[in-house]
Amino acid sequence: MIGLILNIITLIIFVLDIIKSKYKAKDIKIMNEERVSGFSEENLRLIALRKVNFRLSVKIHAGVYVTGCSLLVLINWFFSPEIWWAFYPIFGWLIGLVEHYTSYIVYARGVYPMAKRAVIFHLMAYIFVILLLYVINVLASPSFWWVIIPAIFWGAGLIIHLMTYLVYHRGATEEKEVMKSRRERAVEKELEKMQKRLNKK
Repeated sequence: MIGLILNIITLIIFVLDIIKSKYKAKDIKIMNEERVSGFSEENLRLIALRKVNFRLSVKIHAGVYVTGCSLLVLINWFFSPEIWWAFYPIFGWLIGLVEHYTSYIVYARGVYPMAKRAVIFHLMAYIFVILLLYVINVLASPSFWWVIIPAIFWGAGLIIHLMTYLVYHRGATEEKEVMKSRRERAVEKELEKMQKRLNKK
């Protein structure tokens, strides 16, 4: 129950933080002023503001996580020390905390391509969900290692996702100092074909 309350508080803080940053973004007008690497000073200020807000929300989330987990361990220790059920929510919430932190790192480092973001989130989810399943396996049924089955099959899906990104989405050729992915090259070829057909008519 305490864990649920802590999660709701964290979610409310996170949503309010997003709403606040969106309203602030609407108030900032982009002027024709000196630009740094294609960004105006106001745009850079907005990005810096979002990073600071995002970092603060991650710190709040981490603080709530540590506090909530500590309370659960104390409750577990005082009321039912024979069964250590507190590990389930601790590792379950850890998945949410890691995904939250990963989204901050992705934003702060400027990882823009959605395909690359998807691979990073998929990898983090895989690692920490398998960790949760491993803990459940050890605590609930240590005689049968069923955690290997989802680890193998989900791992195969993760490898396919990674290979798809590396082959199809990642920049592979350099033309006029611009990296182009295989998909972008395919789109350009298709556009050329369409233009040739239109020119013939």
